[in-house]
Amino acid sequence: MKTWILAGTLGVCALLANAQSLPDNQTVFVPGGRMQTIELPAHRHIMSAEEFSPFRGGYELANGQVLHLRNTGIIGAIMYARIDDQEEHRIVAASRDTFVALDRQLAMRIDLRDDGSVGGEVLMQVPAQTMASGDIVPAHVQNMSMASR
Repeated sequence: MKTWILAGTLGVCALLANAQSLPDNQTVFVPGGRMQTIELPAHRHIMSAEEFSPFRGGYELANGQVLHLRNTGIIGAIMYARIDDQEEHRIVAASRDTFVALDRQLAMRIDLRDDGSVGGEVLMQVPAQTMASGDIVPAHVQNMSMASR
């Protein structure tokens, strides 16, 4: 009886080990975030201060930086975003959970979940930089995911 159990267990382990390996010519695609570029929306989502209220505050990003959102105004929300102590950017709503800076330096999608957790992503335009070696890193868009609130 023990021999049958041992043989069955080894057979299952062999199948599981084989299922985890891929042939050398195959790759696994892991999808990234949904946002790819920072573009102003063709049609803005009109958002009141009350509708924007749940989004106000700070969001810790996966890279350790903090995204801050605030607004002014009562009737029509004038919304702002900044990362850490960097320059503040005026933002508009592209949809009920997506915002874009008017200067196209930031874009964010914020998923406020029912359990109080937060998901989403932030795109930030990073200017060109000259490295100590003299190499130039061209301007690019950096994608960061939301870690917590």
